[in-house]
Amino acid sequence: MKLISRSLILIYIFLSHYALSMTGDGETQVSTNKIVEGILSFSYWPNLEGQPLLCVSQQANYFNMAKTAGNQIYKMVAISDPAEFLSAGCNAIYFGRESVKEQDYIIHSLSGRNILTITENNADCVAGASFCINRRQHIFKFSVNLDSLTRSGVRVNADVLLLSKDGDE
Repeated sequence: MKLISRSLILIYIFLSHYALSMTGDGETQVSTNKIVEGILSFSYWPNLEGQPLLCVSQQANYFNMAKTAGNQIYKMVAISDPAEFLSAGCNAIYFGRESVKEQDYIIHSLSGRNILTITENNADCVAGASFCINRRQHIFKFSVNLDSLTRSGVRVNADVLLLSKDGDE
């Protein structure tokens, strides 16, 4: 049974990880939403009951906020001003066009809380968010910043980490 569950996890994340965007922005956003859903569904927050609250920057290019209605994995709130991240009670943050410097400021301001961070504006993924979603042509991949992930206090299933960009190259 454990092997079947583990296989299903890998298949789900694999499909989300290699989600293709054909031509339109709507499809691009759906692909990114699936990657985020996959990451969040295999993450564990200590002392969290119920669904985690994902705070999404309105500066996001690849995340479709309208497609989160009825989501069973997480609750979502849109953030228009980066300062709102500090008071919104986020369990996870999805950064859009915020610079790595802005991301670092927000992350450090929230230190001591268990917050998983994801960004679409950090190609190197050596500072800032724990997960970095990158688009290469029409393929989305994600990288993991293990230092940031460790500091977040959120546990993520090791199978998700293996599917990161660095884990498959």
